[in-house]
Amino acid sequence: MSSPKFSGRREVLSYRQTFAAVWQRFIIQNFESPAHAAHVFQVDPTTAENWFEGRNAPQGWVVGKAIANPLTRESALCLLTGASA
Repeated sequence: MSSPKFSGRREVLSYRQTFAAVWQRFIIQNFESPAHAAHVFQVDPTTAENWFEGRNAPQGWVVGKAIANPLTRESALCLLTGASA
């Protein structure tokens, strides 16, 4: 039987992978290119490219910025909460 300490870590890692895929869908649906996303979120181009490829998910401040932006708010909230538009 595994320790709760380690089983909880698996859940977190699984959620992190799922979140990266959700963020990837958001980025692809709302931005023309990695360069466009990098400009809007003021991150380096490699970071935005990793989002487009689904390799990484953003930190909380980026998610907050997506929700605060009137142009991306509805899409971000729908994808991040699993609600339908």
